[in-house]
Amino acid sequence: MTDQKQSYFQQVKASGRMFGFLGLMLGVTAGALTGVAVKGLISDPVVTGGGAVAFYAAFGISSLMTMYVMLNYVTMTLRISGDGFDVRLGMKSAVIKTEDMVAVRIAEPKSRMTRAAAQARPDVRNISKMWSVLGVKTGVELDVRVAGDDGKVETWFIASNDAESLNDKLVEAIGPAVDESVESDS
Repeated sequence: MTDQKQSYFQQVKASGRMFGFLGLMLGVTAGALTGVAVKGLISDPVVTGGGAVAFYAAFGISSLMTMYVMLNYVTMTLRISGDGFDVRLGMKSAVIKTEDMVAVRIAEPKSRMTRAAAQARPDVRNISKMWSVLGVKTGVELDVRVAGDDGKVETWFIASNDAESLNDKLVEAIGPAVDESVESDS
């Protein structure tokens, strides 16, 4: 096991409002689907023929999409150990070796959409990968050396409910800066 100073774990969760909203959406969608189906079984159907197929397909797909978002975009785990930095968001994950981490800084708080829209501006740092949780506006920007690409560096945004603590632990894991003039991939 790694030494206590070298290990860190954080679970990033969306706010309770986000869970409530997604739960409400799922409840309304599933309730309408169930209500229409039950009404069709006991008495005259509300929708019939091609309309029924379209209705059930749309509400079924909507329920599945809401479940997918709930399972994949509302919680993320971050783990720092002697081996590196492990990020898990739903079905996606990444492990960054300690020697591939170049620099880290606390990111300016803004929403995912604002962050993505700002990519078109030339004066803003280009984010190559965005690891974000719905509703979490704070986090860190981590410069990662791309393996086998002549030392090119990508900037990743990683959401965090406690960006200062995550930043401190990543700085500790990276160690002293070797080269501050690293060329960022634009």
